[in-house]
Amino acid sequence: MKQVIIIILSIMAGVACKKTPDILYRAPLQNVYFDIDPQDSTVYTFAYHPELAKDTVYLRVRLAGLRADSLRQYGVMVVDSNTTAKAGLHYEPFKAWYTLKEDAGVALLPVILLNTDVLLQTKSVMLTLKLKPGAGLDTSVNKLIKTKVVFSAKLEQPKWWTKWPLGAYSRNKHQLFMIATGVTSMTEEGLDAPRNLYLVGRLNVMLADPFAWVNNNPEKGYVITQRADGNYDFYATSNPANKILVRKDTATGRFYFVDENGLDII
Repeated sequence: MKQVIIIILSIMAGVACKKTPDILYRAPLQNVYFDIDPQDSTVYTFAYHPELAKDTVYLRVRLAGLRADSLRQYGVMVVDSNTTAKAGLHYEPFKAWYTLKEDAGVALLPVILLNTDVLLQTKSVMLTLKLKPGAGLDTSVNKLIKTKVVFSAKLEQPKWWTKWPLGAYSRNKHQLFMIATGVTSMTEEGLDAPRNLYLVGRLNVMLADPFAWVNNNPEKGYVITQRADGNYDFYATSNPANKILVRKDTATGRFYFVDENGLDII
């Protein structure tokens, strides 16, 4: 009986000593997918950077499978049936192919958004994208190969606006506030009154004389140019598509910025 047990143990020991081959995931092609919750959209606004004519949003694309020591490619297509953004107006057309680098498990897909449509100040547009197979990479993870980018240049009245003597709200006035002060928000705290009233004062200096403000703040990159009708446009040289009208009051001789409703900003 002892001899039988010894023989069995010897066989088991011999089997245990043999190296078990590695089990690796292998497929004809590796897959890429958007590393973003499919229920979520990437949201962007130019509202706080009106001087930008364009900006880039990077979407994370992840590898499902083995890394490689060579470059591989994937593509992206616009899903027209679920897209309101227009190529050349709201975004730059995509390249034919994008690269996953050697030994990389993640790539960043650049989506170049444009801030040249004035209607973005009042509405959002949507861009729906879908990955497509390329050299050495497939897109078989069907639920994760689509994503959405929603963007605009809309400003909304913040809660703190009525806390301080900023007057009637308009999107154009809000934009001028950010340009004049260099900040995007104020608090509602009474203890912050000295700072916040100082910021209001900087806006009022700008509103009192738009031409003097431009001359005194060349580092801001804004200009005022005359229009054919005798009025003026105020805009950043980096984004001339985003203009605010400057109009003369013939009764007083004073120039006023004009809001989106055609009213003088005071």
